[in-house]
Amino acid sequence: MMMRHCMMALRVARSQIPLSAARSTQSNLLQRFYGSQAPQIGVVDYDVVKKLPSEPQKLLIDVREPEELKETGQIPASINIPLGVVSQELAASEQLFKSKYGREKPKPDTELIFHCKIGKRSLKAAEAAAALGFKNVKNYQGSWLDWAEREGLPK
Repeated sequence: MMMRHCMMALRVARSQIPLSAARSTQSNLLQRFYGSQAPQIGVVDYDVVKKLPSEPQKLLIDVREPEELKETGQIPASINIPLGVVSQELAASEQLFKSKYGREKPKPDTELIFHCKIGKRSLKAAEAAAALGFKNVKNYQGSWLDWAEREGLPK
């Protein structure tokens, strides 16, 4: 038991996540994997995503790698947080999040919409956000391929 707490403290120190947030995250993860309720991940389509530039209270997160965005571009109003760091970034301090992404850190009830290239990585990111306690999490299932097809952009 003591070893587990030491390992968690070490991971927290490395990731610069406050210990209280890490404990909360651990509790949420345990509830996610051992609880009876799986987090509800909503699904959105092109029409919802198309309206997002006029809905700044919602946050569209592209979880692709930066190199992918250079090749294809990105959906207007989205911010890029690669899947590998999405949990860490969503658990970061409000000040750090705003300085990195130019947006307020989302609150637990903020509508978060994730997308990637085809919708698989974004579903994993949505599940990670739900495990962190975000309650209004959605996945753009068609993701970039659907967006590019409808907008006449390279895939």
